[in-house]
Amino acid sequence: MTVLAVCAGAVLVLGLIMWAGHRMLTEERSGTSSGGGGALGGFTDVFDPGRARAEHDLDSKEHQGELLPAPLDADLPVQIDLDSGTARIKRP
Repeated sequence: MTVLAVCAGAVLVLGLIMWAGHRMLTEERSGTSSGGGGALGGFTDVFDPGRARAEHDLDSKEHQGELLPAPLDADLPVQIDLDSGTARIKRP
């Protein structure tokens, strides 16, 4: 009988721990942060490194800029006028 009571108590405590842990990770609280969310987010890097590398590459594309600015129409050496069918070439 005591074994049954200990098992029931252990299951109850384990359930409370799981509920509290799940609530801690999913609930957004302003002003406080949990290090558990960051630690659990790192599991992707360990168990699926290819996917993690691809996600990091996609995230870096958001901050990527152009190497050279696009040339303006006035900067191009050849200007083509389609209406009259002429092309003007700038001399250096």
